[in-house]
Amino acid sequence: MENRNEFDEELEYLIEDWHWDKKSHEFASKMGLFVFEFFEYLRSQNLSASTLRKHESNCSLIGKFVADYGYYNEFTPEIFIGEPDYVHEFKRKVMNTKYMVESYKTTWRKIAIVRRK
Repeated sequence: MENRNEFDEELEYLIEDWHWDKKSHEFASKMGLFVFEFFEYLRSQNLSASTLRKHESNCSLIGKFVADYGYYNEFTPEIFIGEPDYVHEFKRKVMNTKYMVESYKTTWRKIAIVRRK
């Protein structure tokens, strides 16, 4: 059962900034599990370690933005449909360089691809 505890700890670490009460914790947990599926997909793509870290970092931000600005009652992967969201928040709160913004958008688009699988 130690593996389960380690997994739960990793999940809690990922979502620690994504919730503020019991209901938002449930939403964040579901989104976190989906993000872990995305990480598994990325690992299967033979990406470099630095590219994986960049996507993981972007996912942390995406999760935070969805939790803070999304106003969703229930988590569904469908929230990733369409063009990348919260780009304005990314530019304002994280970084406004073209490279970083495009990196964020790329991660969002990759999540949308996994959502369809």
